[in-house]
Amino acid sequence: MSNVRVKERKRIKGSTVAIIVLSVMLVASIAVGVTLAYFAADANVVGNVTLGDPVNINITQGGSTVTSLTFSDDALPGHVYDQVIGVSIPADTSDALLRAKLTISNTDGATLNVEATTVDAWVEGDDGYYYYNGVASAGDAIDFVTAVTIPTGLTNVDANKTFNIDISVEAIQEANNAARAVWTTAPEEWLDTYNPVADEGGEETT
Repeated sequence: MSNVRVKERKRIKGSTVAIIVLSVMLVASIAVGVTLAYFAADANVVGNVTLGDPVNINITQGGSTVTSLTFSDDALPGHVYDQVIGVSIPADTSDALLRAKLTISNTDGATLNVEATTVDAWVEGDDGYYYYNGVASAGDAIDFVTAVTIPTGLTNVDANKTFNIDISVEAIQEANNAARAVWTTAPEEWLDTYNPVADEGGEETT
């Protein structure tokens, strides 16, 4: 009986010694790991991205900014309103591309519509828009319609009838192929000129 207890004590002592040895080895490993960690680095950078100027436009008539079109005098057959309707680009505006839609209608059933003369710098697309051949920059004044003409073919039956002239102008940033991404119905030739596709090397192709 006593021999068994002695053996058990020896085993316990042996296990205790093993645990102590392992603990010392672990502490030594931690100590070595800490003391050898001399190579160290840390880095941090902060940067700000500031957006550019917005894109703004005004519609003008006769050189003045307007919110509605005004045609004075009696609209008799053959009369020509030669007040230019166009677009002005305010200061602090990013370079932009332009397109405009011109809609003329009569609400009272007149036999003929009035006629609007557009500037050659605008090309008519198949989507009903006119696209400006150029890049609009801050301070620019760009003519769109140069004259509105009342047809001579109108007669007494058309008297007192009303015509509606609706001009809508849109502008989009010239940079980063915005028009190609958004104005998907624009003429391809116009897009190739003002929003050329970049090739794989980053060069713009036309």
